[in-house]
Amino acid sequence: MNAKQMWNFHEAHSQIIAETHARPSQAITGPAEIIHIALKASDETSDAFFKILDKDNIEAGPRHKTGKMNGIRVKLEKHTEFLSCTFFQELGGKSTSDNLLDFINSNFPVAETEVYVLLKLSLVKSIREMLKILPLDQRIYGGKMRDGIDVRSTFIPDENGMIRFGLFGKNLTSDELGRRIQRLMEMETYRTMSLLGLPVARRVGQVLSECERELEELTLSLGQKTNAAQNEDEKLFQQLSDLSERSDILLTETRYRFAASRAYYALFQQRTDSLEEVKVGDVQTMSGFLRSRLEPAMATIESTAKRQETLTNDLSRALVLLRTRIELNLNKGNQALLKSMDKRHDQQLKISQTVEGLSIVAITYYAVGLLSYLLKALAKQPWMPFSGTVLTAISVPFVLIFVWLMLKRLRKEWEDRKQS
Repeated sequence: MNAKQMWNFHEAHSQIIAETHARPSQAITGPAEIIHIALKASDETSDAFFKILDKDNIEAGPRHKTGKMNGIRVKLEKHTEFLSCTFFQELGGKSTSDNLLDFINSNFPVAETEVYVLLKLSLVKSIREMLKILPLDQRIYGGKMRDGIDVRSTFIPDENGMIRFGLFGKNLTSDELGRRIQRLMEMETYRTMSLLGLPVARRVGQVLSECERELEELTLSLGQKTNAAQNEDEKLFQQLSDLSERSDILLTETRYRFAASRAYYALFQQRTDSLEEVKVGDVQTMSGFLRSRLEPAMATIESTAKRQETLTNDLSRALVLLRTRIELNLNKGNQALLKSMDKRHDQQLKISQTVEGLSIVAITYYAVGLLSYLLKALAKQPWMPFSGTVLTAISVPFVLIFVWLMLKRLRKEWEDRKQS
């Protein structure tokens, strides 16, 4: 029995193990040219790139692949929202970097999708050669990275839209050079990706200013119209609800972009720290230059995200306050209505009691009238000492009591049936 079959691994076990070895650095020996591209690519486009690199054996939805085409090493990595492509060409003396760019354009559909990052790194044999590849009329930044690798860049795209880096590493193994170069490319990639939230923050900032002004006006109206009519409160509530809906939509549209910028910025800081760059002469370090530019941009993104959160909270409080006031006004109206109903009920009860009393009198009157015929006949009997008039008069209170008791019983039975 195979020993591996003894274990019941988690369904994601193989993916977790593979992730540890997902993006190994590429060993490289100078002199060399490296072009690194980060593309906005769909799953279909990414699969097309992987298929070009490995035509015979393409797995479903690959995330990373390394191969070789025409003597040029190609490394593809699929990230959450971009595809990174790195092309390594080791030069045997004479530079053929133009051939590397032609190779990319001829074999990969890079022109069919948006480009986030485009870097060109030249690994040279001396500091003099490193300085020759950078323009003299632009300010240069750089220093000495970990393991003693000198690096310089202007961070300004050249005529081909590439940001160029010059690197010189003395007495370093190909693995050490590969690790440092990979960290350098990741640093610049994550820096660029983190800045994607800045244009969004600037655009959203203008909309937020309008929303904040509108909220301020509505809040002042809410405070001034403490005794507003119900229709005015309902109109104000509708305006606040519309503003809250716009704020929620804006928050939904920017939540992912701002969260991604924070994540990329954290990765940028990690990569920058791992380079352990130190200053060389009067040249400003790359890490110092980039951080001085990136930190204000991230502060703008964080400030915009905080303003969105504050706006949402203020709108929620205003809506709760106005809703409470509307409910209190409704309760006051209900109380007035109940008082009016109680008063009307009392009036109806008094009228009912009056009608009932008159009904007793009327029924007694007619009952005594009918009874008087019998009493008059009874009064003519020789043994009757009273006249018919006296007998009628004597019968009145008895008839009255009888009628009252009868109506009281009927009313009690009606009330009992109503309650049941």
